[in-house]
Amino acid sequence: MESDLTEKELRLAAFMSEISENCYSAGWMQNLEYALWHAVIQGERKYGQSYITEDDISTLVKLSTDANAWIIFDNEKEETALSLKEWTEKFKNDLEKNKEIIKD
Repeated sequence: MESDLTEKELRLAAFMSEISENCYSAGWMQNLEYALWHAVIQGERKYGQSYITEDDISTLVKLSTDANAWIIFDNEKEETALSLKEWTEKFKNDLEKNKEIIKD
């Protein structure tokens, strides 16, 4: 399937997927984008069988800033980029509706 992501967005998506693989042996764990963003805001945290580390967080911040985007997984479109502004609003709204979204 042809990706609509830019080169910078693809790098971010690949790194997010790599963390999912390391922690859950899954290419894109359900709600991965929420767990990773929570770590960006709150700091290192346990995730699956491993941790989202400070190094991971630094890389996520750099890649998302470079791309001015965050990657979400959409069942129809698969990996999809949202601008950081759109994402931060979505994260806040979704978290208010469902606190379980960032559970380990």
